[in-house]
Amino acid sequence: MRNRAVFFAIFAGLLLAPVQGALAFGLGGGLSSLKRQLEPRFISSRGPTLAPMGHVIFCAKEPSQCRSFGRSAVTMNAVKKQELNRINASVNHRIRPVKDKGSNGWADTWTVAPTSGDCEDFALTKRAELIARGWPSRALRIAVAKTSWGEGHAVLVVRTTDGDLVLDNRRSGVVPWYKSGLTWLKIQSPVDAKRWLAL
Repeated sequence: MRNRAVFFAIFAGLLLAPVQGALAFGLGGGLSSLKRQLEPRFISSRGPTLAPMGHVIFCAKEPSQCRSFGRSAVTMNAVKKQELNRINASVNHRIRPVKDKGSNGWADTWTVAPTSGDCEDFALTKRAELIARGWPSRALRIAVAKTSWGEGHAVLVVRTTDGDLVLDNRRSGVVPWYKSGLTWLKIQSPVDAKRWLAL
């Protein structure tokens, strides 16, 4: 009985050795590729949450910027990708980064196309420019997150057939949401731009 168990162990080892070697070789050079395949392409929401107060005030002042229309995802191709990268880099270059401070010292004002502003102003401007170029608003959602050092941050998330892509004022290139380095908190609903979802 013991000899039979030893035989099967050796036999299984011989069968699995080439597979293990191939896996080790493949994973050694392609571990990041495997990880990419396992990452979910889309951000998953948990249900309704409160909208940021700055966005509530923004929508009251600029209702045309808070309408929902069109498809909830954009069919991605090389031209669309180039346009996203161009808009992201252009807006990042045009707006001078400055933190908002209202009369009370902490108020956050959300604005489209200011000469200077903070993260949500960059995100709103990118959203407005893409909408002006025919992109559907339902696919263009502002999200609130935290940076790796714990600072509040806002970005534009674009839902595409390639997955959710992030346009961030801290980088010129567009990246998948899971490569953003952010801890996600909430995002606009694709159904109603005035409503928000917890992440």
